[in-house]
Amino acid sequence: MMKLVPLIALLFLFCGGTIFSQQERQGAQAVLKDSTRLSLSSSQQKKIRGIISKTAGKFNEASKAGLRAEQLAAIRLQGQNEALRTLTPEQVKLWKQPGATGENNARNADDEIASRSLIIPTIAELKNPPSRGAFGPSADLINTKPHPPVGQSYLIVTDHNDPIALKALEKLARVRGGEVIHVENLGELHREESGSEILRDQLIKKSPRFVAIAPTIESYRENLHLLVLKLLTSLDSDPELDAFPGYLIASDPEHLEALVERTIQYRVLPFDAIKPVSIGAIEDANSLRYRSYQKAKVIQKMFGDDGNKSPAIILTTKKSHTLRKDFPDLSGPGNISMLPASERHTFRELSGKAMDALNQNNLLFMFGHGTTSRICGTQISAFSEIDFSNEVVFCGSCMSATPYAADRLDLSQKRDEKRFAFHAMDNGAVMLFGHMGLCGGFPKVFPMAELTLEGHSAGEAYQRLMNGLIKGRAIPDFYPADPGKSARQPDPANGLLYVLWGDPALVLIGKK
Repeated sequence: MMKLVPLIALLFLFCGGTIFSQQERQGAQAVLKDSTRLSLSSSQQKKIRGIISKTAGKFNEASKAGLRAEQLAAIRLQGQNEALRTLTPEQVKLWKQPGATGENNARNADDEIASRSLIIPTIAELKNPPSRGAFGPSADLINTKPHPPVGQSYLIVTDHNDPIALKALEKLARVRGGEVIHVENLGELHREESGSEILRDQLIKKSPRFVAIAPTIESYRENLHLLVLKLLTSLDSDPELDAFPGYLIASDPEHLEALVERTIQYRVLPFDAIKPVSIGAIEDANSLRYRSYQKAKVIQKMFGDDGNKSPAIILTTKKSHTLRKDFPDLSGPGNISMLPASERHTFRELSGKAMDALNQNNLLFMFGHGTTSRICGTQISAFSEIDFSNEVVFCGSCMSATPYAADRLDLSQKRDEKRFAFHAMDNGAVMLFGHMGLCGGFPKVFPMAELTLEGHSAGEAYQRLMNGLIKGRAIPDFYPADPGKSARQPDPANGLLYVLWGDPALVLIGKK
């Protein structure tokens, strides 16, 4: 089991898929191979061999569970870090010197892969690349296909007891010609086999097209989401989601009431009225460093080809990035750059130009790392002053929609850090696509966005994406009752923790 502190430290490496350097790919073995240069003692070598053996067991277990290559590499990296802790300060300093274990070759390979992310392809080119990996990391798109729902009704499932929240949800149900199903505690329903079976029977009887889940903040958690997936894939004999789902959620009943009201008042946005903006954060030091920049520019190019000149906010968190020969020229039209004042820099506020662009848009794409307090190189609190009125948000960052009462890992010390999704919804957004955990980024975000841009309802776009991720497989087991200070490894459920916040029945954008 991976302890919480190392896990949080690795969130930036995991987010969206990470390619590791040559040393990191070898793990603790790389330290042992360098024993002569490091003058390792026999005691140190024995300890490192034990670490290698332990890591190999974890790695083999994770491989059998089907974890992604970058997640497997992270297990090796954890072993390497454990091995490095057996070294003296002088040995660590020697280890970090250039030339250790093929470091220069790894750097050259990283540069070559990173250069592909400086190509800004069209969507058509991304769907039909000239060769595998031609456009760098995170450039492969999930395939989706339509799957009809079991019926035509509209259902809201909630455990709210607050009169303000219930009144708002009942109003939305009336407008949609549907009804509200009340459950005592959605957050604990996965523990009650009889309760979940009763809800399943109700869903089958009601034959829904749309299912809006409206949990309290305490009930909004990963195990609820897994239960929703389990229920909605069991409404008929096939193993796919059989209804179009979404979450109706905000920070408190008053904000939920406001969300419902603007949902009811929302009118389909004509395609020629779209005002898109994209954010791309250059943060990694390895071959991934330009992938978020590339994805933001791909979005900008896509709309530009339709005559829509949308801005791209590009920022970097390391001053050394700006000194690289391959650092992209951000002085051209359409770019809003935010550059660091120091080598390691997290922006506490957005620039004036970035604020203006974000306050004037109605369609936002975000690509970059994320935690409970940080997104795209910026403190999440910097978005508290952004006007998200009737905005549609597609966020490819990790933990953008992470619960406060999380099942995946212990976030009890992060309760005061308001999640990005709550900032967006409380400040006026009508829909947000995000992730509860470690997000796969553009390959999953864009297919959802593309279906929305084609005029499909938010719920159908989301259902098609999730079916493309589920691929007919069984939904993974629930997270343990008490995550304590560790997160499950391997974690097969993480890849299904994409969430749609908003009314699944909403058609947000008219067809081109």
